[in-house]
Amino acid sequence: MDANEKNDLLTKEVVRHVAKLSRLALTDNEIERAKEDLASIFSHIDKLKEIDTSGVEPLDHPTELLNRDRDDEVGVTLSQQQVLDNAPAVRDVYIDVPKVLGETS
Repeated sequence: MDANEKNDLLTKEVVRHVAKLSRLALTDNEIERAKEDLASIFSHIDKLKEIDTSGVEPLDHPTELLNRDRDDEVGVTLSQQQVLDNAPAVRDVYIDVPKVLGETS
C-alpha cells in the first residue's frame, strides 16, 4: 500500500472517530489539521520502516546509562552528641520535628 492509498484511508470520519475514542472535542478545522498531522506522522513512520536495522541490538534504555555503584565502606561517623548539636530542635536524645499527620497522631 503506497502513501496515497494510506492517505485515502485517513478520512475526516476516521479522525473524528479517533478523537471521540480519545475523548477529544475537535472542531472541523481542528479535525482537518489533525488529519494533516497524522498523515505526516504516518509518512515519517513509513520512512523509519525502510531503514535496515538487521544486526542492530535492541536497547533497554536509549542512552545506555550505567549505574555507578560503589561498595559500602565504614568511615568516620558522627557521635550522637555531634548529631544532636547540629539539629535545629532536640527533645531528650531525639531530633524534634514538627507533626505532619495532624493533631491526633
